[in-house]
Amino acid sequence: MTGETLFEAITEIRDGLVDEAAQVKPRRGRVSWLKFGAAAAALAVVIGLGAWAVRGGTGQPSGFGPGDPGDAPVGDNMQPPGGMEGGPGHGEGSVFSAYAGPVLPLAALSGGEELTAQRALTYDFSLWGEEEWGRSTDLRVTDAYTLTNPTGEDKTVTLLYPFVSSLYELERDTPALRVDGERAQTALHAGGYSGGFQGVYGAEDAGPLLNLDTLHSWEGYRDLLADGGYLEDAVGDRQDLSGVPVTVYEFTDYWGPEADSQADIPNPTIRAEFDLDYGKTTVLSYGFHGASIDPDSGHMMQSFSIPRSFDPENGDPFYLIVLGEDIANLTTQGYATGGADTTQTVEAGVTVKRYAADLDSALRAAAELMYEGWSWEGERPDFELYFLLMKKDLTAYGLISDEPVARYDTGWLMEMDFEVADRVFYLEASVTIPAGGSATVAAELVKRASYDHFCGGGEAETRDVYGYDLVTRLGSGLSFTRQTAQAVNTQYVRVVRQNYGFDWESGADIVELDPAVEHYYLEVRRAEEP
Repeated sequence: MTGETLFEAITEIRDGLVDEAAQVKPRRGRVSWLKFGAAAAALAVVIGLGAWAVRGGTGQPSGFGPGDPGDAPVGDNMQPPGGMEGGPGHGEGSVFSAYAGPVLPLAALSGGEELTAQRALTYDFSLWGEEEWGRSTDLRVTDAYTLTNPTGEDKTVTLLYPFVSSLYELERDTPALRVDGERAQTALHAGGYSGGFQGVYGAEDAGPLLNLDTLHSWEGYRDLLADGGYLEDAVGDRQDLSGVPVTVYEFTDYWGPEADSQADIPNPTIRAEFDLDYGKTTVLSYGFHGASIDPDSGHMMQSFSIPRSFDPENGDPFYLIVLGEDIANLTTQGYATGGADTTQTVEAGVTVKRYAADLDSALRAAAELMYEGWSWEGERPDFELYFLLMKKDLTAYGLISDEPVARYDTGWLMEMDFEVADRVFYLEASVTIPAGGSATVAAELVKRASYDHFCGGGEAETRDVYGYDLVTRLGSGLSFTRQTAQAVNTQYVRVVRQNYGFDWESGADIVELDPAVEHYYLEVRRAEEP
């Protein structure tokens, strides 16, 4: 794209500046400093990393449970559901502060109306005993299905296997899907953020919604998935924003003094200030992490710390993306710190280019920089998936949504939580089942445990307890004739609460499940724990 250079604020750098930064505000800090009108508020917001820090499990996947996952287990140790080993517990299991989500059933997107299904689930606790994995609380899970076609003609069915994860953890959480023992060709779909938002002191707080409120029970997923709308959005909405015109301000060639505590310059910052009508203009940004927002005066400030030579973002363009009426009277100035109330100026400069674009291409330019700069756990996800979820969450909760939340009031794209927020993903596969025949479909995955954060306190009934949930039919659309569950390598754990009916000491490690029971739960401690 070509653009109009509005100005270059260039002056000489003063002599005597030191090379090392003695006191520098972290570039990617999670503290937002906002100013509304005359009142300044420093809001410490749990952003980004807080969304994944509450997830359980530390182990890594390596192999899966024994046996043919397509065969439902039978034998003398088969037990009916409902047994409760380890005390009466809770009728619906514990509510964990760090909830990893349930194992969800295979779903038929199309073509499954006349099929019947049998399900055989295997929980493998072997990771609990592998010291090399750091005493993991993860499970190897094989979730296997036998699909039978009783009709007189071949049936091709589109299947979806749902699982709970985030972009950050996607590589380790994505199941391996096999059809008749062979790795299936799959497509990946993703829904929106599965949770909600709450005030700083919890959901009951009447203040602004500044923190994530992740789901804490299987009922949350029931409510999320029950009406089919979430799935419809995941497989059908591509979030095309190319029809939305924007004005882009691109900031490049920034420079300024090194941070120098002796000269009282702890965090050299470039501040961009401009006028706007808040009722007619929305401003999104990339690279900016300081703001002063004043709707009453029609003024806004956005700022960024001048990247140091070794900072990963050094040399990246930064963007203001303006929707609606354009901003006016844009100026830039260097300051000694990033605080909105700082008055000490420094010699600094930046080149600003203005050009017209569409929202989709403007967001893509920012997303590409964010994607390259993020530290991923394992292999990076596909960029198009990354970009899709950025737009999905931005249009659902950001400044361009119908109901924006206070957490994203700054318009900073880098502070959106789409990389780390939990959501339901779907693996899609097409399977042809011959007339009068069957096919086996098995998902092999490593499942994280749910647990409670205690920080030195908490109730004894969930201390050192790890939970694993299963739902039998939520959103499936398949007609189940049988479901079973098996537990193997159980010597590492003991049951605290359950509704499966496992009795491992008596040899009952395979149980028959009732598809009419929506939810099964298993809560365990390490075998050596008191």
